[in-house]
Order: sequence, then C-alpha cells, then structure tokens
Amino acid sequence: MLRGFQVLVSGIALAGFTLAGAGVASAQEPAKPVLTLEGDSSVMIVLIKPDKTADFEAVIAKYKEAFAKSDNASRKEQLAGLKILKSPTAMGGNTAYLFIADPVVKGQEYDITRVIHEVFPSEATDMFNKYKEAYAGRQIIPLNKLP
Repeated sequence: MLRGFQVLVSGIALAGFTLAGAGVASAQEPAKPVLTLEGDSSVMIVLIKPDKTADFEAVIAKYKEAFAKSDNASRKEQLAGLKILKSPTAMGGNTAYLFIADPVVKGQEYDITRVIHEVFPSEATDMFNKYKEAYAGRQIIPLNKLP
C-alpha cells in the first residue's frame, strides 16, 4: 500500500515539474507584438503631459538606444526608418510628439516599453512608469503611397 502511495506522489510531482517546465518554455518564446504598424508608412501622434516631457524624452532616448543595441536585425531596420519629432505647438494643452515610421517594418514590435525590455530588462519597469505617468493620448495613422 505504501509503495502505491509513493508511486502516486512521485507521478504527481513529475507531472507538476513537467507542466512547470512547459510554462517556462512557453514564457521564453517570443511574445507576439502588441503594437505593430500598418501601411507603407505610419505616423503616430503621442500626447504627453507638459510637465512630464523631460521624463518622456528620457524614455525615448532609451527606446532609440534599445533599437540600436538590439541583436535583432529588424530593430536596426526599424530605427533607420524612424523619426521622432516634437511639436512646438500644444495640442489640447499637451505636448505632441510625432513618430514617423517610413518604411514600416511589417509585423515588428514598435511598443516603447517592450522594445526597451528586450535590451534593458532591468530598466523596463522604470521606463514604463515614466511613460505611463506622462501619457495623455495617442493616435496612429497608417499611410500608403499613391501610385
């Protein structure tokens, strides 16, 4: 009877470790992008609270650095086609930043905190919090070339 109980407990433990290992393996698979851009080119307008522009610009500097230091060849291609501009004119009381992706690298992640996390995982939470506290809105405009 004791032997049967030991086999049962061992089987349960083995199943638990196997499932835990499967969870770790799936966690290591690349996550699907949360922000891909459409069209041949794309413009994203990000509105930032006026008293948080310095924090946001620190996040953007880290975002660009993550693209530049990434081992992913697509990130270099994304960076080459990415322009980030700041409007001197307020929009609804907020500071407007334009992200122009030309060309769009299809199917690739453009989310600021996810790109930062790929290269600087220990800094991603701080960057996310700065971004979240600065964020006032966003509009994405996909664009296609005319023939």
